[in-house]
This record gives sequence, C-alpha cells and structure tokens, in this order.
Amino acid sequence: MMQKGDQVQIAVDRLAYGGRAVGRVNGLVVFVTAAAPGDVVLARVGRVRRSYAEADVEAVVTASPDRAVPRCPHFGPCGGCVWQHIAYPAQASAKEAVVRESLAHLGGLTDARVDPIVAADDPWYYRNKMEFSFHPDGTLGLHRRGEWNRIVPVETCFLQSVESASLVNAVRAFARQHGPAAYDPRTHEGFLRSLVIREGRGTGDRLVGIVTSSGAFAHAGEFVQTVRAAAPGVTGIVRGIVGGASDAAPIVQVDTLYGREYLEEELVGLRFRIGLETFFQTNTVQAARMVEHVVKRAQPAAGGFVIDLYCGVGTFALALARAGARLVGIELAPSSIEAARKNAALNGVEGVEFVCGDTRVVLPSIIARHGTPDAVVLDPPRSGAGGRVMRKIGRTGARRVIYISCNPTTLAPDLKELLPFGYDLSGVQPFDLFPQTYHVEAVAVLDRRTEV
Repeated sequence: MMQKGDQVQIAVDRLAYGGRAVGRVNGLVVFVTAAAPGDVVLARVGRVRRSYAEADVEAVVTASPDRAVPRCPHFGPCGGCVWQHIAYPAQASAKEAVVRESLAHLGGLTDARVDPIVAADDPWYYRNKMEFSFHPDGTLGLHRRGEWNRIVPVETCFLQSVESASLVNAVRAFARQHGPAAYDPRTHEGFLRSLVIREGRGTGDRLVGIVTSSGAFAHAGEFVQTVRAAAPGVTGIVRGIVGGASDAAPIVQVDTLYGREYLEEELVGLRFRIGLETFFQTNTVQAARMVEHVVKRAQPAAGGFVIDLYCGVGTFALALARAGARLVGIELAPSSIEAARKNAALNGVEGVEFVCGDTRVVLPSIIARHGTPDAVVLDPPRSGAGGRVMRKIGRTGARRVIYISCNPTTLAPDLKELLPFGYDLSGVQPFDLFPQTYHVEAVAVLDRRTEV
C-alpha cells in the first residue's frame, strides 16, 4: 500500500482543474505537481487518502512531447503561472477536457455538447491588470506558489506588458530608498500593501495604484515621480487606503495623486471607465470574443426583454442593449452599478436599466414589473450562483438562459438546477482567457422546451 514518503513511477495521462497532473499507481489516482500529460515521472508521495494521493515530481523519466521549457526565470516558485512547462496547445486542450469532465461528473450532463475551445492567439502579455504585493523584507512581487506570506521578487513577467515589469522594478527601488514599512500579514502592521497596474489594451491608457494602510503618505510626491519616469504618459496614479489592520480589510478610500482616477478601455466598440477596484475581464482580446458570442447566442430581438444578473459595470449588458435588447442589469455592488450607468451614458446606450441589489431579492420584483424575459444572462463569481438563484431563474420561464462561468466545478451543479424547470443544455463554448494557468471560462446556453 502506498505511504507518505514513497517514491513511485507514474505515467501521467491528463491535467486536472486546479493545475495538477493526474496519473494512477496500482489503480489509485495520484495528483502530481509539475508534470505534463504524457510524462513518465518519478514522484515523492506527500499525502495519501482513501481515494487519491498527492505527489511531487523528483525526476522526469520520459518527457512528454507536450512538455515545454518555461519562458520565465521565476516559474516554479512564483504563483502567477502553473502551466508554463506545458505547450500552449496542450494547455488549451486540457481546459476543454476539464469543462467536459466537470459537466459529466459534477452535473450528470454526460451528453453535453462542448464545442472546441476558443484559444488565445498569443498566450503571453495578455493581462490588462496585475497586482503585486510588498513584503517587509523589501520585496515587491507575486506570492510564492501556495504560500500566503512569502513573495517572489519578480524582475520580469510575461503575463502583463513589458512596461509593467519595468514599473514594478522602479517602484521596488522607490520603496527601498524611501523606506515606508511594508505591511506584514503575520503582525497586521505596516504601510505599503500592494501595487496595482491596469492597462487599456484598446486605448493605451494606464492606471497605477498603490494600496496602503491609513495614515500620511509622506513620500507620495516621490512615488508619483517614480511612476511617471518609469511609465511616461501614464493616465492616472491613485492611492487606495485600506480601512483596517487585517490583510482582508477592504479599500475604503481612493485618492487621486496624478491625472485621472480611472482609465478607459475599449471592448467590442464600447468604452468602459475602469477604476482601481473595478471588476473587468482581464484578457481584453478574449473577452471581446466572449461578449460577441453571448450577444449572438442571446439573439436579442428589437425590444426583446433581457435580464443580466451579476452585471458588473455593464460589459455584457451594454453590448446586448446596443444589439436591440430592452435590458435590466442587476448587481450587488453600488460602485459597479454607478459605473454601469456612467458607461451607458458614455456610450449613448439607451433602453437599459441598472438595479442595485441581491439577485435573490430583486429578481422576482423585476419579473413582476417587466414580465417573462426572452433571455437571462448571468456571470456569477467563481463560487457560482448557487441553487437558490438558479431555481429563481428557472421560475422566470425565460426562453433562454446564458451562463458565463469562470469555474467549471460550480458551473456544472448550477446548470443541473435548471433542468427540472424544463431546460435543455444546448451547448457549451469554452474560452481561454488565462493562458499559463488552469483557469477556463465557459459560456453555457440552455433553452426551455416549448411543451413545458
């Protein structure tokens, strides 16, 4: 019987959601770090459970044809990427398979049609937002893989732009020279917490934010000079102030140190204003493809009624309204609703209403006021919408439901909740918005049977 500390040889056959590879030893499933599908590896067992074990690769006996040389010198310790050692086509294929397997095993949707994944044209330099953390030892970088209190001092990064890496290095030097104490997650003391860099890929705008604890920022002027020298033409520089000592405390105030407090991004011909905390899809190019797909599948007739749940700043809502839908967007965060309204005005989009509130509470009142929707679109957080929300959607009687998911393990059980209300899963389209990671987006379309 396998025990902790054993060295075992494993033939790896696939990748799992969460980033690890999967193989079997004497019939027992083993999750392996740092392996590629098709590898044969020697691995050291770290944990053994009744139905699975976990192990770390110590040597590659036979390398998979899909194994690649990681491009980044920080790959391995750095938690920003987990799949740089795997060729990108194999990454995309694995994500498509993960969506299919999750639907079958977690939702019982064994016959679901999953279309070929929409892979990224360029799997590098795709992120329009990155957040780097300060550490009391003078480090500024990304968290070490699996460690919340240690930071890798990245000198370069292939996820955002080349300019962003230069900016990180300049701000690190600023922090070491001027010496504001960095926040320590163990003691909950310190001033500098994180550096946020946001870029408008369609506009060229750049917003730089420094997140700190409360109190005077004595070297704010030097910080602005540092950023402007490292990023000429920066659109805005802001400071986000955290309201408590805890590392989980929210930002309670944003001060503009230079320029504007927002940047503008362009997506499918629409412009969006994005602030320090605004949620916006991280991969602009792939997000545009996903929005176009949602509009195409929603088929909004002129004046047709569509509800957009978890609407955020209006990314899908404005595109649907521009296509002719009479639309109501629902979102819990007041700041997002305010931004969505401003974005509608900025783009001259009419026929759209944004309502602030909890979906479970607001949705019935929207139906009472507007009647049965032609379509319900939802883009819930990674934790999913949950059974209560899905059942409320089912009771709307909407002709079509379009679910945009960032987590296939919550997508599957959520979709299962709709089936008793007379819905059939018409198809699922995966999109890869996060190359070099295990994350995958998927758009599921469900149609209500006419005989219900």
